[in-house]
Amino acid sequence: MKTADIQELSNFLLDYAVMLMRSGANTERTVRNVTRISKSFGYETAIAIFQRNITMTIFKPEDNSIRRTYVKQQMPPHLSLSIVNDLSALSWQSYDTDISLNELKDKYDEILSNAHSNKYIVLIFASLAIAAFCELFGGDFHSMIIVFLSTVVAFALRLFLLKIKFDVRAMIIAVSFTASFVSWVIGSYFINTNTLDVAVSTSVLFLIPGVHIINSVTDILDGHVMTGLARGVSAMILVICIAIGLYTTLALTRWIL
Repeated sequence: MKTADIQELSNFLLDYAVMLMRSGANTERTVRNVTRISKSFGYETAIAIFQRNITMTIFKPEDNSIRRTYVKQQMPPHLSLSIVNDLSALSWQSYDTDISLNELKDKYDEILSNAHSNKYIVLIFASLAIAAFCELFGGDFHSMIIVFLSTVVAFALRLFLLKIKFDVRAMIIAVSFTASFVSWVIGSYFINTNTLDVAVSTSVLFLIPGVHIINSVTDILDGHVMTGLARGVSAMILVICIAIGLYTTLALTRWIL
């Protein structure tokens, strides 16, 4: 069986686990992937994943004196399902082949370097997707144009605030208000539409933390109750922030009218 230095493997597995969680993997998938890689090098792993940090113990089953225990802080979420998929495939490659730890690290770095999407392409396609949701919820063609334009503005603001490391909750409130208010302004003064209410309400849909809500439920069902509850609470806080931004627009436009 192939083997690796326990110190190097511990450092790699911690980075690997943190990146999986950051990219949107559920807790059970992360535990399985980390365990799979450690077994491929002849080690056993016990890992506890929490909202703020990850604790991992790695040891040789035939010699318990060879062990390491480390704690690493979680990184802010940055969803990338392509990273989750590629890193999961990497764990199987480690398990099924004789790939060395250094080669594994190189492939890991390659996955991360190739996974970043062009932010302008993401902006355009996210705006088109939300415009499609507007039509799905009963908006007319003019409302779709309104939602597309407002999403472009709000999503660009979101990217900027993320870049300057703005507080996530304050960012969600600001972006939710911007998306809904820009929709109202465009629909009231520039583009005539009979479904302005649909345009305003759907303009904030790109902010809904759907992956976090799904992961919260699956974590609880898989027995990772504390992590699932923490994720659920975090997701609900973000939903409340979206509601605050949208309510601010509704209150302000009522006052203007």
